[in-house]
Amino acid sequence: MTYSSRFTLSLAASLVLVVSLFVSAAWAQSSPSPCSPVAEAEFGDPVICTGKITTNGKPLVVRLYWDILADTDELHVLRIETAGSESGKARATFDVDSRAPMTMEANGFEFGDFNFDGYTDFRLIEFLPAGPNIAYFNAVFDPSSGRHVAATGLNTLSAPEFEKDGKRVVSGWRGNAVTYGTDTFVWEGPDLVLVERQVSMFDENDNCMTTKFEPKGRVTANALAGDATELLSEVYESPCN
Repeated sequence: MTYSSRFTLSLAASLVLVVSLFVSAAWAQSSPSPCSPVAEAEFGDPVICTGKITTNGKPLVVRLYWDILADTDELHVLRIETAGSESGKARATFDVDSRAPMTMEANGFEFGDFNFDGYTDFRLIEFLPAGPNIAYFNAVFDPSSGRHVAATGLNTLSAPEFEKDGKRVVSGWRGNAVTYGTDTFVWEGPDLVLVERQVSMFDENDNCMTTKFEPKGRVTANALAGDATELLSEVYESPCN
């Protein structure tokens, strides 16, 4: 098999991963969407997503103000408000640029406890790129102010998943058709701090090797968003699983 053939197969695998991530982001919730259907909202009226600040706590309402992009027929969420009721005064407001197919209910909006502190956070798809590096807009609850705030570090990550047992955040990403990896983080206060990075790469002979890296000191998700070469130390290399 030629290298170009291997490259094509790797690219095909990338596309499969894109579809898998898309389906996971859109439909993986075991419970129905917490948001009212877009079809029931008039232009200018928000989609309403309802939850609670804590499991047995005060109500949480998230209002998604939207329109439809004429050139792509995507649902475009342009502003988010949080409140205590559907018509209540806004507690926090976020200007966003969230774009997703109409088939993705409320742009994949979901509640969750993303920093494992017992308070309800939320997120929605920000955009779906050509590759699998799906971006989210995430907001976490700040108990000191009683409001949600944008999770700047979390917002730099690709398709983050939340491991409740280990209180870790894992981000899977793909650099190109032959390179992919995962970054694992823990929360230190408001910051996501890197624990390890694993990078897997195919060579021209179709061999795949995984390299594990650890941070040199304290490396946040925001710092990792740039060139991380000088921030990491190689620990070991082994064949891909």
